[in-house]
Amino acid sequence: MGGIGVDAIREKADKAFPDILKAATTWKPTKADPAKLKQKAPYPAETFEFEGTTAELNQMFIDNGWSSGIPIVPPTPEKVKAMLEGTSRDPDEVVWVVPPRNGILTVELVATYAVMAGCKPEYMPVILGILDALKDPALNWLALTTTTHPNGILAVVNGPIAKEIGLASGTGAAGGFNQANTSIGYAISLITDVVGGSKPPAPDKSTLGWAGNVITTVVAENVDESPWEPYSEEKGYTDKDNIVTVYAGGPPLNIADHSSNELDGVLRAFADSITYAGQNSTCAIDRDVVLLMNPEFATLISEAGYTKQQFKEWLWKNARKRAGDFPDMCAECASVTLGMEVDANTKIPTVSKPEHYQIFVVGGQGKHAQYWPNFSHFKDGLQDVTVVTTEIKK
Repeated sequence: MGGIGVDAIREKADKAFPDILKAATTWKPTKADPAKLKQKAPYPAETFEFEGTTAELNQMFIDNGWSSGIPIVPPTPEKVKAMLEGTSRDPDEVVWVVPPRNGILTVELVATYAVMAGCKPEYMPVILGILDALKDPALNWLALTTTTHPNGILAVVNGPIAKEIGLASGTGAAGGFNQANTSIGYAISLITDVVGGSKPPAPDKSTLGWAGNVITTVVAENVDESPWEPYSEEKGYTDKDNIVTVYAGGPPLNIADHSSNELDGVLRAFADSITYAGQNSTCAIDRDVVLLMNPEFATLISEAGYTKQQFKEWLWKNARKRAGDFPDMCAECASVTLGMEVDANTKIPTVSKPEHYQIFVVGGQGKHAQYWPNFSHFKDGLQDVTVVTTEIKK
């Protein structure tokens, strides 16, 4: 009903009312089947025998809603047992009760989906770390996975484990052709969508969706080519700590500038890109947004004398547009988050304070960066859609 006006809302209500009335006055529940109500133990997982080709097995998984349409590796008990060797956590441990279906996710089941996605056992700590972050209430996964906004998960890994398992951090890191990045991303998406039961058209209401709903974006920060301190050290960890930072939002907007000879032109490109009116995270929203900076852009900005914090402050002061250039209610929203009177002519930033810009150095050469907006909008007081950082435990 958003933004359609009172008359259009009344028309929709009038059309829907007869069905609502009928359902409320004539519907009767069918008798419950005791066998279907009986709860099955989440551990150990059930097994079954299947005879047929790999293609037939994949089709069965698709038909049953056990995979998203991309071929899977058959999760035989032997392969799952081998995958469990990659973690010291007990297979019967409940990792998460995954919304919106509240499916019970055990470590054994995590290993099952890791097998299906083509992972190696040494990837298990990273997978479990991402899941530990996703279940943090601050992220509000239930809202993220059922809204009309096409949210995708972004996971950035810092620490020695990134190189140990071969996570890509340079050219094309957020794309395909790297087993660690891609298979971990596929495993996470299978778990959230299948165990969590988040599938379109309900309860996943994503209007269009995008490829990031199918495979989570998993990258390592490119600390070797970054001119700034790693994100992990910015957050108080050491270079020996293994951490993963998880965010949900997007789809990402590419920021490119191949013609500016001076820094001012590059900064203008960033300022204009992160303030586009069609995103949900506008109007000084009190939420985090993410910038994936490639080393070339980061070095250019760093050599001009900007620390990461100073770059955030520049963005906050300069990446602004008139409240009237954004959708309706923008001035009202910004008045609350900025604590000042805002009218249509007031220039306002995308986020309420510089600290809401979360910056990671990722990628290779070429003047490209990615801006990941979040999905929340005009929801004063709702603490959700932020980045969550957690330690990766082997």
